[in-house]
Parts: sequence; structure tokens; C-alpha cells
Amino acid sequence: MPDPLRDLPDEARIWVYAADRDLNDLQEKRVAEILNDFCASWMSHGRPVESAADVLEGRFAVIAGRIVEGDISGCGIDASVHALEKASNELPFDWSPALTVHYRDENGGIRSVSRSDFRSLVRSGDVGPDTRVFDLNIQSLADLREDKFEQAAANTWHARAFRLAEPAT
Repeated sequence: MPDPLRDLPDEARIWVYAADRDLNDLQEKRVAEILNDFCASWMSHGRPVESAADVLEGRFAVIAGRIVEGDISGCGIDASVHALEKASNELPFDWSPALTVHYRDENGGIRSVSRSDFRSLVRSGDVGPDTRVFDLNIQSLADLREDKFEQAAANTWHARAFRLAEPAT
């Protein structure tokens, strides 16, 4: 499958959204189609947004965009959210709340829990500094390309928020 984000530069701004569950192949393909249809005509204050979208891990929608010598307006960002809503309404599924923590379990599956539940998992030792977490707060395609999206919890904001120690070496 071709990488729709391939042609955008590293400085393109990205927004990452998580579905509340794994999407099957047909759902993943349809979400990507809806988002890329939106990207084909995305405008921000009358300026075209060079953009593309993809679905990663069957769970995470990534929308990337940039305007040469400018920023995408709040209204432009809102328009992208409407495309996300269209996808979730059509299929149907929900997007996870912003404060959800997404991590990879010991079997390689993706789990999504509230911050309080993740804190409980830290306390019980079920997750720790080596647990792979997904950082939906990354800002640019460079971050995604440099593998900052999924990494050990100790190397992300999760370490501070949940008082995790350094990862094992």
C-alpha cells in the first residue's frame, strides 16, 4: 500500500486521532478514503492546504498539512475534525477522548485506557518504563518519521505524568 504522507515535507503539521477500537481492513480503508477526499480540497482562509492522511496500526488517523509561508487556521483545523466525524458516523465507531492513554500490551495488541486506569496499571506493575506508548501529541511529520509516535513510556511525557523510571537497557 502506498504511503499517502510520503510526499509531504518533514515540517508538515500533523494531528493524530485514535479510534476507540481496532478498525477492520475495510473500515481502515474507508477512513483513509474519507480523509484523503477531504485533504484533496482542504482550504484554510482561502488558501489550499497541501495535505494527506493515513490510518496507522488500524487505529490511529493521521492528518498532515501545511501551507507554504503560513499556518493552518483554527477554522481549517475544525474542517478536518468534521471529516473525522463523517468517518466515525458512517462506519460507525467513536474517536477516543483526548485524555485516553494508548499503549501496546505484552501480546503486541493496542490498549486504550483512561489516565486513572493507566496510573493503576503503573502501580500494579502491569505497565512500566519499557511499555510502548503512543504519543498523539506529536506535532510534525518529522516526529512521526523519527519514530516519536510509538516509544518506551520512559522516553515520553508519560514518564513525568505517571512517575516512571528509566527504561531497561
